[in-house]
Amino acid sequence: MIQRLILVSLVLLTFSCKNNQSSSVDYQKLYTHSLEIKDYHTAIFAAQCLLQADSTQKQYLDSLPELYAAVNNFGATDHYVDIALVSRPTDEKLLQIKALCLQEAGKGKELLDFYNKLYASTNKISYLYQVATIQLTAGDVKGAQSSIETLESKMANSTDSVDFMISETEKQKVPIRAAVYNVKAYVAAQNNNLLGAKKNFELALKEYPDFITAQQNYMRLMQGARGGK
Repeated sequence: MIQRLILVSLVLLTFSCKNNQSSSVDYQKLYTHSLEIKDYHTAIFAAQCLLQADSTQKQYLDSLPELYAAVNNFGATDHYVDIALVSRPTDEKLLQIKALCLQEAGKGKELLDFYNKLYASTNKISYLYQVATIQLTAGDVKGAQSSIETLESKMANSTDSVDFMISETEKQKVPIRAAVYNVKAYVAAQNNNLLGAKKNFELALKEYPDFITAQQNYMRLMQGARGGK
């Protein structure tokens, strides 16, 4: 019985996507409304139906990488971002989505190479910051310290920012200078240089007092220091 219901649902879905031009207008409305209320699964369905009716509607094809990323379907995200990058190879938003796909796939070496190339082509130090964090994660402390030194020499007048995840679904955009001080504090803490870690966390929070990750890291550091007395 369940298999029969699934089969009927699939037939209805296929039929609905093959409807006439008046239905196509309905799918456009469904697509727009779904984006407005952040119902990304339905937006994907509507976009795919519109593309099945007319594959030349590039705006819907180009929207799929971001939509699939929003629902954590990174296999589909990677497929559609590669298609989009053929016509827009320097689009930074697409390149960032591609980097996310590499990260989710656990392709650390490819991700490191990717960010190095992005930094070389754009000179944006936010990409060099990503290089440093990947190096730290991989245990390449010497490489990370070299990247951090370069960051410090270039960050004074930079307006770049980086995203920090503060929950499973929420990000916080942080000025690059605050982010660099935060990562310097992390390296100092890993080397048991608690005074250096404290100093750099305080510098990070001076740059950006609302920096949630730095606040949490600083609090943990101070609690650990008190507990060790």
